[in-house]
Amino acid sequence: MEFSEAVRQIVGAIRSNFVFDSHYVIDQLIKNYSDEYIVFVSQYSNSRQPTLTAHQQIGQVINNCTDLVQRLDYQSWSETIHCDGGECALWKRI
Repeated sequence: MEFSEAVRQIVGAIRSNFVFDSHYVIDQLIKNYSDEYIVFVSQYSNSRQPTLTAHQQIGQVINNCTDLVQRLDYQSWSETIHCDGGECALWKRI
């Protein structure tokens, strides 16, 4: 499965009018689409900040699901992959 299709499946499973953040999508990718996640993030392994860069790119993939999501003007504060708090983009499922 292509990475963007995995993201679309995750986002598509969220009920309309609910908000979610990129950390939720990243967690679901790791749990349910680990091969697709690893292949995608490995593209950014030479970056000075590979995790941050890859996760920013995942945000772009979510943002490209324009028929499913609306980017909100707010940021979310939620648990990061490193188990600490961090800000991330917030979307509404349309």
